[in-house]
Amino acid sequence: PSDRNIPLASYWLGESMYMQRKYSEAAEVFLDIYNKWPQTQRAPDALLRLGQSLAQLGKKEAACGSLGAVLSKYPKASPTVKKNAENEQKRIGC
Repeated sequence: PSDRNIPLASYWLGESMYMQRKYSEAAEVFLDIYNKWPQTQRAPDALLRLGQSLAQLGKKEAACGSLGAVLSKYPKASPTVKKNAENEQKRIGC
């Protein structure tokens, strides 16, 4: 349970759920990653995917909060992640 690869494995589990359009399950996995391992390399990606999952579920306010947190909590996130968060905010009208 303390293996250093658990956050990464969890991220790919969430990604798999997202690609299968299982947005509720994906959101749970991505939120779990953010809550348990906020300093992991994949935390900004998980927060982005959490926002996207919530948007797909019609939870706009929560999605906007998650997407905004990508930019505020992870200013050193990759340019791609930041750009995707900004684009998603525009798409859903945050």
